[in-house]
Amino acid sequence: MSTSVSPSDGADRLWSIAWRVCRRELRGGLSGFRIFLACLALGVGSIAAVGNVSESVLSALERDGRKLLGGDVELRLTHQEATGDQIEWLTANTERLAELATMRTTAYGPDQRRLVELKAVDDAYPLFGKMELADGVPFDGILDQKDGVWGAVTEAGLLERLRINVGDTVALGDIDVQIRGVIATEPDKAVGFFNFGPRLMVSMDGLMETGLVQPGSLIRYYYALDINDNETPTAFRERLEEQFEDAGWRIRDTANANPGLKRFIERLTLFLTLVGLSALLVGGIGVANAVRSHIESKTSVIATLKSIGASHGLVLRIYFLQILVLALIGIAIGLLIGAVTPALIAPLLSGRLPIDVTLGPALPSLIIATSFGVLTTLVFALPSLLRAREIPAARLFRASAGLFSGSPVRKRDLPYIGVPLVLLLILTVLTATDKAIALGFIGGSAAAVVIFTFAGQGIVSLSKRLITGRSAFSRLALANLHRPGASTVPVALSLGLGLTLLVTISGIEGNLDNEINENLPDSAPAFFFLDIRPDQIEQFRGQLLAQDNVSDIEQTPMLRGRVTAVDGVNSNDVGPGDDRWFLRGDRGLTFAATPPPETKLVRGEWWPADYNDASKPLVSISADIGNAFDLEPGDTLTVNVLGRDITAEIANWREIEWQSLRMNFAMVFSPGLIDKAPYSLIATAHMPREMEEPVDRMIGMDFPNVSAIRVREALEAANAILAGIGTALNATSMIAIVAGVLVLGGAVAAGRRKRIYDAVVLKTLGATRANILYAYALEYGILGLATGVIAAVVGSVAAWSVLVLIMEANWVLLPMTILGPIAIGLFATLAAGFIGTWQALRSPAAPLLRNE
Repeated sequence: MSTSVSPSDGADRLWSIAWRVCRRELRGGLSGFRIFLACLALGVGSIAAVGNVSESVLSALERDGRKLLGGDVELRLTHQEATGDQIEWLTANTERLAELATMRTTAYGPDQRRLVELKAVDDAYPLFGKMELADGVPFDGILDQKDGVWGAVTEAGLLERLRINVGDTVALGDIDVQIRGVIATEPDKAVGFFNFGPRLMVSMDGLMETGLVQPGSLIRYYYALDINDNETPTAFRERLEEQFEDAGWRIRDTANANPGLKRFIERLTLFLTLVGLSALLVGGIGVANAVRSHIESKTSVIATLKSIGASHGLVLRIYFLQILVLALIGIAIGLLIGAVTPALIAPLLSGRLPIDVTLGPALPSLIIATSFGVLTTLVFALPSLLRAREIPAARLFRASAGLFSGSPVRKRDLPYIGVPLVLLLILTVLTATDKAIALGFIGGSAAAVVIFTFAGQGIVSLSKRLITGRSAFSRLALANLHRPGASTVPVALSLGLGLTLLVTISGIEGNLDNEINENLPDSAPAFFFLDIRPDQIEQFRGQLLAQDNVSDIEQTPMLRGRVTAVDGVNSNDVGPGDDRWFLRGDRGLTFAATPPPETKLVRGEWWPADYNDASKPLVSISADIGNAFDLEPGDTLTVNVLGRDITAEIANWREIEWQSLRMNFAMVFSPGLIDKAPYSLIATAHMPREMEEPVDRMIGMDFPNVSAIRVREALEAANAILAGIGTALNATSMIAIVAGVLVLGGAVAAGRRKRIYDAVVLKTLGATRANILYAYALEYGILGLATGVIAAVVGSVAAWSVLVLIMEANWVLLPMTILGPIAIGLFATLAAGFIGTWQALRSPAAPLLRNE
């Protein structure tokens, strides 16, 4: 009677044996795998940390949606209030309603003035959350009129700027308001990345007495609604839109309470995650080197196993389990780093967000980071494992130096490597909020890998050609670059990728900073003036021109409108994309009989100067909008202005340089219809810096309704935001540099024994430490300098591509963004080389020569 063994039983037995052997070998400790663990921990840790912070912020946005929005549903109108019929319906169909209004205006102290973000609220505010004032001052009734003076609360920054205290009064339009408290927490304050001033809050009744509310004033009215418990926000929106089809308001609910902040967090998370993936990619090379070195060190063990009958499959299983266990240890360390990092970042976010964010580990982010770590390990470790499996025992007993030479991965093994590689690419795309950027990252990474692989091979080839006719120690340095088993290619690849990332980010940040701080101020106006009434413009221009060195005053009418349809298609049904900013919220628009100064028409024709047909309005649009939505002259745009839909035929495209800071509008309408709506004027003026303060005071005294925005301050605010983002990206990119240095250190450690032997022989033959040090310095200097130069070129091309092709900005070659990474590459290779070879310089000759 015979007993058959099923294939599954045989496989289980092999895995059992493999696990026993694996455990015995792992008892020897983690020697040789420190670089392996560090590379994985850095990459996984950076991805997990970014994901945890992002997930915590986005979860808080969703959790606090009511508080952020001020209600279950929010309605927004520009220029006009809701009608009586609309207020009556909203009151009857909701539990509670709060009315708010916001605008930018100027507050005046005794001898200072300051642009403020004015917010007017009614007695029902806030519907959700709690308005908190400093020192425990109660908010209820604080804005009421007392002794003929309206109350106000403000942020501490306004008190400092105006040099006043709580209890003092400030001028606001036609009235004075008394500052009665300092805002500690404003529950529904939206994050504005370009807030031009501190918050000043008054009552709705007080706002009406300021005289600031004029036809055409840029004022927004908000209606926060607490809907019935038995109705969802979606159902309420459907009823509301059916009841008031042409109301022209923008509707938001708790599902998207702060879309601007959410988009910013998602996009920043995407870029930081991709940078973290770059670090993991660089670390993957360290993984590959460590696995290869480990397999080579196990030559005699593998030979013995095969000699006593171990199959290829058993050998593969043993070392696959070893690498997997070690990878899980490295990933666990990375997850720990990712879990702890949010606690370190928490103080930086405190007070900067309008929500309470509890930073901590987020399970989805940890799972994603783990998946990236496991797949990266498989992609980079399997080639060495599979090639070792195929090498016969007789060859393993011979010299291990050529273990992998002539042993390419067989075609039948390609799926084992291809499957995790494809899964890694799919995971990269699926977890990205912008698939196009993720695909571009994958393509760029692949191109960089190819470039630096060939660069490393080029260094090897060139060192062979230059070796003749040199001094002995120069020849030694060049020989070390191309000797069998040299780490020239992996070091060039790993360090080059990290340096390329740093050059790219530095180049982008440097060019944007250069554009903001150097190029723009030369051409940008000194002021933007908002909310000028049409009856004020002549006096306004006259008084400005009467000031010394004030010139180039430009003015244009401005209204606000919301695009509701694109060539007959409802804007809600237009496909997603970065250019949806054009469809989100209200857009500034203007009208003109003749083309604005320096207009560049790229398609279509401008309308005649006397065109005034109200029945057929025309519109000129920016070329980027035309391209984004595939619009042609003759197509239509529908814009809601003051509750009325206006459908205009597209007459032409204009090329607009948005970075010029001129009064650029995505839409310019023909006169005849749009100019009949109430509007205000905006103006710009150029002047030297020393004239800004006198002009600011003059405008404040004579035109209290006009808001003056200093362009220099706006640019400084933009630069501060850019610097913060650049710091985050550079910090993350440094992880890739560290990973590259670790790979370099691992390569040096792997060749330590050979270098000790070389140094001992050289010292025996009369070489001094200085001679040997020179040889090593030349070797690592050539490798670091060559890698840095190539990284500078590749990174500069990448920065140019992002700036010019994607961001449509200017690009110039900035020497410091090039020289800095080259210096880092040179220093990193020299430092790692000296540290790794110091033992070789100190080793005595006698013990090694006796062993030989």
